[in-house]
Amino acid sequence: MDKKQEKNKQSFEQALKRLEEIVNQLETGDVPLEKSIELFQEGIELVNFCNQKLEEVKHKVEMVVRTKEGFTLKPFNTEIKEESSTKEIPEDEDITDDNEELPF
Repeated sequence: MDKKQEKNKQSFEQALKRLEEIVNQLETGDVPLEKSIELFQEGIELVNFCNQKLEEVKHKVEMVVRTKEGFTLKPFNTEIKEESSTKEIPEDEDITDDNEELPF
């Protein structure tokens, strides 16, 4: 099995651990130039692998949303609506909206 096949079979956690090892080695400055270049290239490959795994997981994550009809699954949206987080609601105002979905 070559290195590329071996890397594809590793877990995200294994790749992250190896990446940390590479960073530690490079930070010491005790590595010869040729070895530093090899480690840097391996690190770049590991970063790309980890980013790919994170993107795959991001598409799988769903959140449970409660509506008037019950619970449903919706894709997780990482965007934050600024207006909803900064909007002030007076204490005596009814905050329920019959058309609004609740995220719990």
